[in-house]
Amino acid sequence: MTSRMHCASALALLVAASLTSPGRADSISIINVVNSNGYQFTNFNLPDSGTAPPLTAGTNMNGISNSGTAVGFSIDNNGNFHNFTANPPTSTGATALNINGSTTAMALGVNSAGTVVGTDGNGNAFSLSGGVVTTFIPNNGTAATAFGINDKGTIVGQYTTAGGTVPGFILQGTTVTTINAPSGPNTVNAQGINNNGLIVGFYVGTDNQFHGFLANASSAVNGSLTGTPITDPTIPKVPGEPGATFVFSQVLGINDHGIAVGYYGDSTFSQHGYFYNTNTGTYTFLDDPNAAFNNAGVEITQITGINNSGEITGFYSDANGVFHGFVAVAVPEPSSMALLGIGVASVVIWARRRRKTTAPSHR
Repeated sequence: MTSRMHCASALALLVAASLTSPGRADSISIINVVNSNGYQFTNFNLPDSGTAPPLTAGTNMNGISNSGTAVGFSIDNNGNFHNFTANPPTSTGATALNINGSTTAMALGVNSAGTVVGTDGNGNAFSLSGGVVTTFIPNNGTAATAFGINDKGTIVGQYTTAGGTVPGFILQGTTVTTINAPSGPNTVNAQGINNNGLIVGFYVGTDNQFHGFLANASSAVNGSLTGTPITDPTIPKVPGEPGATFVFSQVLGINDHGIAVGYYGDSTFSQHGYFYNTNTGTYTFLDDPNAAFNNAGVEITQITGINNSGEITGFYSDANGVFHGFVAVAVPEPSSMALLGIGVASVVIWARRRRKTTAPSHR
């Protein structure tokens, strides 16, 4: 198939569009603002965040635009999803997103124009712009999720083919490009795309674990391209995780400077955030300072998005296994090296740890 969608597919992209009611105005709940390792973290909860442990409720922040708007969802104690955009630390306001009334929809990416993408919870990818929800599944597939969108409106994500494979996709207008895995089963999550067309994400390798990849939209031939593997991080020693070894890596976002963010999982089931410099191939590690071990000995930080100003967003788990969101900005600290990420060398920096206290993969 060529990179152009069949007419029927292009039509299906549009017919599902529907008007939504205006999002309600609400407020995030600030937990604290704390400086750590060259970053100032604003930790917060979205409205409707539950507190049911372990690892079933709270706030997940999933992306941040170059205008500073972050997007994510809260999960209440009944397991319902509530999607919002917010602008911490400059504002405590939150705007609810109505995705066709779905309580299982997930908002996963946002651009500077305020267009939000994700999954409607019913097997369709969606984009939300100007109060209009458009659902779609590329290439006559059976299901799809959109994970990222750049300022040019190009969307990346994952879809399920009629044959049962799960490649990634790039959607530019009505033109679809398939992203295939570098190796292993063809299971690809295209998570982010910058304004230069550089794509990051992760795939299932021959070891059945997740590994990061890079791709460039301009390298597509006949409607498809194959990702390039990113070397897995050599993980540092972490207090409270003796003997931990690397298990998997997920790259989740990238800015126009080529600085990507994500997290790795280790053999203790904990997860830790990182920066990956695509220009130098180096990693820098960073956890939210409020992240804590739960009573199963697991802690989680995921860095899910980064913008051109170096702001990052993501979420962490506390000692009760409840998730909380954060937005962090680089600040000068006399006692530490600034982390971020335009050509910096790899520096292992870890947030302080609390008592042993868990959580699953974000996506």
